[in-house]
Amino acid sequence: MKTRILDIFILLTIILTACQPATPLPTMTAEKDIEFTLGQDQTATLADIGMTIHLIGVGGDQRCPSGMECAMSGPVSVSLSAQMSSGVPTNIDLQTFTSNNGRAPDMEFEGIKDRAVFEGYIIRVVSVLPYPDNLSKKIKDSEYRVTLTVSKK
Repeated sequence: MKTRILDIFILLTIILTACQPATPLPTMTAEKDIEFTLGQDQTATLADIGMTIHLIGVGGDQRCPSGMECAMSGPVSVSLSAQMSSGVPTNIDLQTFTSNNGRAPDMEFEGIKDRAVFEGYIIRVVSVLPYPDNLSKKIKDSEYRVTLTVSKK
């Protein structure tokens, strides 16, 4: 009986340990006008301007996989939270198209918001990786890396 209880206890411990969330990515330091890359739930502090940007995640990826031919490729959606010093966080939802190397074009597209003005600064999506390579393999949220820039308006 004692062995059975011990076995159940060990099994429950393994199951509960497996359900623990992944270790969050560390907060990073970034600078205005210089590209920086965030993973899901990661925060960057731009100390030179007193801003923090938190990547909530990639909400949708409609880009045409590189291994396929598509009539058109859709955008990838990114959710951020931006905050100045001790101010209130503001949610920002952006979309962009990217090339197969994940880079977003410099030009703006009608109906696609790849940048936002926040407290006198422009936050812009520069890149979203990885780029999908086929329809059968879904990219995990934790695999996405979003490169941003922040510049004075």
